[in-house]
Amino acid sequence: MMRDEAPTTVQVLAPVGQDARIIVETLRAGGIDALEIGTLADICKQLRQNDGMSIAGLLLTEESLSELAPSGDFADCLEKQPPWSDIPICILTVPGDRPSTVQRWRLFEALGNVTLLARPLTAEVLQSVARGLIRARARQLQTKRHLDELKDAAQLLERRVAERTEELMTAEETLRQAQKMEAIGQLTGGIAHDFNNLLQVINTNMELTKLRMRQGRFADIERFVQSAHDATQRAGALTHRLLAFARRQTLDPKAISPNRLIDGMLDLIRRTLGPSVEVNARLEETLHTTLSDPVQLENAVLNLCINARDAMPAGGTLTIRTNNVSFKGRLARLHGLSDGDYVVIAVADTGYGMAAEIIDKAFDPFFTTKPLGQGTGLGLSMVYGFSRQSGGKVSIESQVGKGTTVSIYLPRLTDSTPEAEDLPATIVLPAVGKQRTVLVVDDEADIRLGCTEVLRDAGFNVIEASDGPSGLDILNSNAEIDILVSDIGMPGMNGKEMVDRARFRRPALPVLFMTGYAEKSVFGNGRVEEGAHLLTKPFAIEELVLKINDMIDAED
Repeated sequence: MMRDEAPTTVQVLAPVGQDARIIVETLRAGGIDALEIGTLADICKQLRQNDGMSIAGLLLTEESLSELAPSGDFADCLEKQPPWSDIPICILTVPGDRPSTVQRWRLFEALGNVTLLARPLTAEVLQSVARGLIRARARQLQTKRHLDELKDAAQLLERRVAERTEELMTAEETLRQAQKMEAIGQLTGGIAHDFNNLLQVINTNMELTKLRMRQGRFADIERFVQSAHDATQRAGALTHRLLAFARRQTLDPKAISPNRLIDGMLDLIRRTLGPSVEVNARLEETLHTTLSDPVQLENAVLNLCINARDAMPAGGTLTIRTNNVSFKGRLARLHGLSDGDYVVIAVADTGYGMAAEIIDKAFDPFFTTKPLGQGTGLGLSMVYGFSRQSGGKVSIESQVGKGTTVSIYLPRLTDSTPEAEDLPATIVLPAVGKQRTVLVVDDEADIRLGCTEVLRDAGFNVIEASDGPSGLDILNSNAEIDILVSDIGMPGMNGKEMVDRARFRRPALPVLFMTGYAEKSVFGNGRVEEGAHLLTKPFAIEELVLKINDMIDAED
């Protein structure tokens, strides 16, 4: 018999006298396949081996159950049948009157699908009951086939869903790769265009300077040098924006009051935007403190203000708002933020607004709606990268014809770190008698030369090293060193590794890191370690001297 074919054999258990033989012969006389079995254990064996697939039904005499308890092995075997199976059982009760006891009925109920048939009975009745058992069992097998078909269909559907999902993921990955390559192409093209223009400005002015010097015409040299210097400043700003978009700049966070920072920027913002734009500030008096890089935050706010001005060519109103917000649970996840308190700095304009498709692309690098040559398309990208690297976010709300609001969210500072003081605007040279020795480590000879010349002119003693190992040798020597100035991204042993190794001998040595690319992996979380300071290339010579003087003042 095949596994899914309905069984047709009725199994008979009647241990007293000739009852089993007579019942089997009676059933066979009616064309019914019947089989005598010896014990209840034989039935259990079939149930365990093949789920009772060979049993069409059971004809049991009540005497065969005389020693059986409701919780016995046979009842347990029947209880463990698969969900589709419930073997039909007909029990031929003891002839004559028998009191109906609770124990007897509990036994019948424990056996499950039971029909009681009182003896004596005719052959016709016995054969009819047997056929009923066979039909009931056939229906159960039909149910099993349907369940198997449903299971197969579910598995097939699951496989197809998995295949379709894999195909979809492959297609999405292909699309992402194509978009990535397109973005890289746009990025490369944009960088090449902007840097080639800046290099052309620098090269032209340097060539003009050399030409005028050969001709002995010195009147225009300062103008040419200033033009080249301005181009390097623009190149540095472009690099910083790229790093901010990629979230790979090293931040120098301080505890700051955004209200105080914005108050200090208002005059600059008004001068930058011009008289046609009315600038208002609505600052929440109880605004939280935040831990942020003040220079990058100023750049971000100024970028948003300039974008707002460009969106109001005929003039309008720009409003800077600050307020506190809290996000928890689902609301925090909706905004892509962690649970907690945040400071919001929002810049709103009354310009022409942005359509939804423009908002979707607003943070893409080099995407701009401005005419050619009037924007790099990196302003909002920089704001996006800075806010995410600071643990916050930036969002845009806009209506065409009504204006745009760009909001920066920064986490609240919860500890008691004092607010950073404003830096003085002028260089303070070391006082007489307070001369310091500075170790300068940089693998770029031209940069190292420039730094040492500037520091010597400012009155410092300077020691030079061309790489990390030679710098470490000096640090491990008995040389008197008051301040270390080091590049970060040197080949072999980088600046951070050199400082870490030197800490065993000079644990309190003040360190000023210089970097041209600010690889995040050097600092782990992209922030300067406590006690260290940072200058991002390109920097003005005044910044180098100013930073070192500040470090000296802090030590004194």
